[in-house]
Amino acid sequence: MKIPLTNALVVLMVISFLFQQIIPGYEDALIFYSDRALFDPWRFFTANFAHVNILHLFVNVYSLYVIGNALETRIKSPDLLRILFLGSALIYLEQWIGYSFDLSAYGISSYAVGLGASGGTSALLAAAWLWIPEEKVRVFFIPAKIKHLAMLFFAFEIMMFAIGNTTTAHDAHLLGGLFGLLYAKYIAGGRR
Repeated sequence: MKIPLTNALVVLMVISFLFQQIIPGYEDALIFYSDRALFDPWRFFTANFAHVNILHLFVNVYSLYVIGNALETRIKSPDLLRILFLGSALIYLEQWIGYSFDLSAYGISSYAVGLGASGGTSALLAAAWLWIPEEKVRVFFIPAKIKHLAMLFFAFEIMMFAIGNTTTAHDAHLLGGLFGLLYAKYIAGGRR
């Protein structure tokens, strides 16, 4: 019996979080540091498997589980992986650019530490919005169309980004979402 790719990724993220708790130095080997990006390029991708706390992990893996499984029935596995990992890598690239060129005048920190898969899960949600907007998924046992989830999520992220001063990287969610839209519309083209 073949395990869906989405479910395998969820399991890997949970196991990785457990390793963070019990193996000294494990987390440090995964997370993205803007000042190490050129020397440790794997961090653009491995940061997906590190999370701040159990709530951070839950939000990311639950989002991945709900949206990823809905998409996985419609797209090929390589596209799912590309959207997830490139969506996240793009936000870490933004952080590295902010570090490399002093963009603090534009609200981009000059030093960044990044972890989590929310840029990638935001990209998956945006791609699903274009590809399967009418698809119904269950969010905590409540059926909802993907287009409604996406509209609520991105409206909230825009509002929170405008307010600023939160501990959440709302720009990462928005940039991930933009990547997901562009990938679904222009890069993947007719592949679904």
